[in-house]
Order: sequence, then structure tokens, then C-alpha cells
Amino acid sequence: MSEVRVKRINSDVFFKKSSDLIGLAGFDGLFIEVNAAWTEVLGFSEEELLNASFLGLMHADDRDEARATIDRLMRESKCATVVGKFKTKAGYHRLLHFSVTSDAEPGQIYVCGREMPGWRSPEERAGIKAVERLRLGGATAEALRHTVETLNSIIVACPHAIIAVDRDRNVRIWNPAAAQIFGWSDEEVVGHRVPFVAEAQRQQSDAFNDRVLQGESLKNFEVQRKRRDGKLVDLLVSAAPSYDANGVIDGFVTVASDITEHKSLEQQFLRTQRLESLGTLASGIAHDLNNVLAPISMSLDLIRVKTSDPSLERTLDTLGSCVMRGSGLIRQILTFARGVQGERTPIETRYVLQDIKKVVSETMPRSIEVKTDFAKNLWSISADMTQFHQVLMNLVVNARDAMSEGGSLQISASNVVLDEAFVRMADGHSKGPHILLEVKDSGSGIPAEIQSKIFEPFFTTKELGKGTGLGLSTVAAIVKSHGGFINLYSEPGRGTSFKVYFPALPGPEEQQRSESRATLPTGNGELILIVDDESAVRDIAALTLETHGYRVVQAQDGADGVAVYAQNAKDIRLVISDHDMPVMNGAAMVRSLERINPGVRVLCASGLIGESLVAVPSPLRKVLPKPYTAEQLLHAVRELIVAA
Repeated sequence: MSEVRVKRINSDVFFKKSSDLIGLAGFDGLFIEVNAAWTEVLGFSEEELLNASFLGLMHADDRDEARATIDRLMRESKCATVVGKFKTKAGYHRLLHFSVTSDAEPGQIYVCGREMPGWRSPEERAGIKAVERLRLGGATAEALRHTVETLNSIIVACPHAIIAVDRDRNVRIWNPAAAQIFGWSDEEVVGHRVPFVAEAQRQQSDAFNDRVLQGESLKNFEVQRKRRDGKLVDLLVSAAPSYDANGVIDGFVTVASDITEHKSLEQQFLRTQRLESLGTLASGIAHDLNNVLAPISMSLDLIRVKTSDPSLERTLDTLGSCVMRGSGLIRQILTFARGVQGERTPIETRYVLQDIKKVVSETMPRSIEVKTDFAKNLWSISADMTQFHQVLMNLVVNARDAMSEGGSLQISASNVVLDEAFVRMADGHSKGPHILLEVKDSGSGIPAEIQSKIFEPFFTTKELGKGTGLGLSTVAAIVKSHGGFINLYSEPGRGTSFKVYFPALPGPEEQQRSESRATLPTGNGELILIVDDESAVRDIAALTLETHGYRVVQAQDGADGVAVYAQNAKDIRLVISDHDMPVMNGAAMVRSLERINPGVRVLCASGLIGESLVAVPSPLRKVLPKPYTAEQLLHAVRELIVAA
């Protein structure tokens, strides 16, 4: 547009109807009067523009030059040209070309201009493109709303973690699956960085993120990340960059699947394959090894016949022990790797146990006190004699190694009839008559975090060269092959107890079992408090007691037990308490109960009984080994309730 000198406007019609932007402003830059074209181009109303700053509407990049032009007009009273970007109410900018003159009232200037055709700001162009895409897709506002709601539903319902972050790794989206996998809620992480990258994976994580922020989409990467509780979780991760309105990468979106259980199953599968391979190898060489050991064993007998040298006799005994040890190792490997079944015959367990008692008493270090307690009328079982002997000796040796500085070893055996309550509580395999063998030591105990691993082949806590890791795995394989099961109870610093259950042969004991069931003691409506952190144990015990005439209230830990007892102290006749519980253990709970009622009666049920609950002999205290049968529970409860 050519420069024009604007004379004073006397026609209101021209001023208001002109398609040019015409306005009157002061030297301070504030509008005094504007025509309709200003409102059409910038989107502001006339009221919003009046007393608004002419310079304030301009883009910061053009404001200084316009200010200088107005200052020059104030000094020289000439016409000047101003070109600049003006902000619209929608937030975009228009490029306007103005002629500015001071030929008006003193201290005032006229501005007359037009919009530069075809020019759009980058923000407006991006907005126009977005609208065009919606139009091309036939999307309406309602369709867009529906699409957003659908995407939100997908994010919420997706079983995989969906995490969106900006370039600084601050979280934008954190779906419920992410909260479940990692342990942080969305309120805790949105707007912040999540500390789930362990230091060992920091370099790998940074390299992964940098590749995505450079525009690369990555699929199916296996990584490890840290949960809120500190545990590591295995993930299968895919990621892609996200873009802003101008097409610039402003972050990325990650989809992560928890494959921890899958990895565990994979490791178990690989371990099974290794065991199968080992079993095949063991089967192949067992015959040859026995052929090697057999001539040596027979030769030793011949040499003994032909010599009377005492020193040579001791050497022959040593060689014989080595041969027997080699043969035993072959049987161990075949037992756990291939499940070799020995010859099953009915055996009188009391005779085998007496033999083991003699061997153990003669071979244990003097620093270990050996105690035995075998029931006189032990039932018979169907078993391989050698394997039954091996189970007990492996457990005894394991107990000896746990007491390097001495202690006590107790071996006991008894008849038990497992009922439905016991099987559900102990996760046993079958009901009915069983032989219970217990090997209990006062050693160092087994940490809780490795108790689930001790029956795995080759797992050992002993120093290199002092253990093969086959002892307990062999025990587990033998017991399982005989239809029995094992329960482990251990606490660090308080010893370990292995309880092994072998099914007993049917016989006269079935009649005893029926008679004992017919004479089970019953209650008379007494109220009993059961305190145990295992809900299944509480429910089974409660059902048993309620079926036999008692009333029951329950508590899930020691602190809860104290609260329940305090509310019902006058009515509760007996407390059945687990020993090892969170928040407050059984010993601490009993001390608190004694402050409320010094005469409180407590039946302590535990797999490994500590001394704290029964340190002082009292008719108000009784120990019930856990797991227990309904018969054992009912008799113990009755004895305590009627005790003087």
C-alpha cells in the first residue's frame, strides 16, 4: 500500500464502514477510537480495544521499532510506516501494514492500515492443519469428544503399563496398570520423574530414551525396572515419540508388559531341561560306575581274608567307605533327577528309627546334644528302606551343619491322622493316617527369603566344597515319590524344624481313628479369640471350634488381638495365638493381655515354638504344634479351659 497522508476525518460513516483498520491513539499508545475493521481482524470487541495499548497488542519482536517510530512522530510531526505482528484474541498473530501520522489533535496520532494477505503465524497454521484433518476425517466436536473418551477408556482398561513423559521425563500419563506394576499412584507421579531406574540400568535407560527422543520407535525390548518396594520387575517395553502442534518431538509414550512371572517360568523350564539332561547322563553312566565300584568292593573283601595287618585293615575300611559314598552319590543323582523308584516293602518304622538313633548318637560331635522321642506303637509304612534311611540321615546331617558351635538335635516320630482341616492348613496331599517324623535343631535358622529355594537341586548356603546342594532336594524327591510331604519351620537365630509326613499302611489304626472321632471333646458356648495373620488358618480353626460348640472371634495380628480382647475381656475364656505375626508378635501380645487380665489362658500355635510364650511353666499356657488336626486342637482347647 502506497503512503497516504491522512487528513482529519470528518465523516463518521467513512470512519466506521471502511474496510481499512482506522484508529485514533495518543502518543502514549492507548487507543482513543477504533473502527469495526479492528474488531473483525483482531477479534476483540470495541470496548476491549478502547484504552488498550496499541503497542501492547504488537508482538514483542516488533514493539521496539514501533515505539521508535511514534517517538519520531512526536518530534518531527511526519507520516511514517509501521509493519508488525498484532496478537488476536484467539492467541494467533496477524501481520499488519500501517501508515501513522501525527496530523490530528495535539498529542494524538492516526493509524490506517491493512492486513498483509496470505500471512499466518506458525501457531495458526498448525491450528488450521488440525482443523483440516478433523474436517477431512469427517470429525465433529461430538465425534472428537467420543474419540477422546474411547482413548481414555483404552488407557484405563489396558493390562499393560502406559506411560507418557515429556522431554525431561516428567510423567504426563500413568495408567492404573502402571500403578499396579510399579506401586506408585498417578497422583504421586504425574508431573514428576519416577525413580524406577536402578543405578545398574541407568546408562541403558538413558540410551533407550535418547533414541526415542531422536524420532526412533523401539519395540519389544527386555528391561528391568525398580518397584516402589525396591524389588526389580522384568518388563517387555515398546516406545514411540510424541509430537507437539508444530510437529516437534516433545516426549514419548511407553507401553510396558510385566513378564516377571514369564521369566521365572522360563528359568524353571530351563532348569527342568538341565535336570532331564543330567538324568539322561546319570542313567547312562550309572551302570559303568557301578561296574567300576563293584570289583573294588569285592577285592576289599578278598584282601581282608588274606591279611591280618591292623594298619592295612584301617586302610581297607577307608576304601570301603569311599566305595559306599560313591554308590550313594549315584543313587542321590538318580533319585532327584529321574525319580528312581526303589523297591517298596512294608517296614516297621520303629526298628529303622532305633538303628538311626544308634548311628546318630555315635557320630554326632559331643557339642551337640541328641534327644529322641519315638512313639511305642508307630504304624508301618510302605517304603524303600534305603531311601527312608537316606531321608532321615540327610536331615540329621543338615541339622548338624547348622550347629557349628554346638546345640541340641531332637528327632521324634509319632502317629497322626490328618483331617480336612489339617490338609487345608498345611497344603498336604492326602488325609488319613500318617507317620510324622520331625528333625529339629537349635542352629542358626534359615532366612525367610531363601526358604522357598532350599529344596532346589544344587542350591546351598554352604561354602564352596562343603556342600553339593543335593541333600534336601533328594529328601524332597524321595518323600514326594512316597506320597508324603514336608513342612519347614525356621527362624534366624532360633533353629529349624523339618516335619516329614509318610502315609501309613491301613490296619488296626483305622478303628482307633473312628473311636477317637466319636469321643472328640465339645464346648458349651465358651468364647475363644483366634489371633493369626493367615486368614485360612483362622477360618479353618474357627469352623472347627464352632462346629464343636464354641463361639469364636478373630484378629489378624497381635495389635488387633489386644484390641479385640480389651473389648471382650469378660467373655473370652481362651486365646489361640500364632507366634510369628506382623505389627506385634505373639509374645508381645501375651504380655499386653496379661496387663488386662493376669489370668488369661493362651494356646500358642506355631510351627517352631519359641520359649517366650512358655518360658514359665503354667497351667494357663499350652503349646500346639502347627499345623494341627481338629482332634489336636479340640483336646488342647478343652485341657486349657478346664485347667485349674
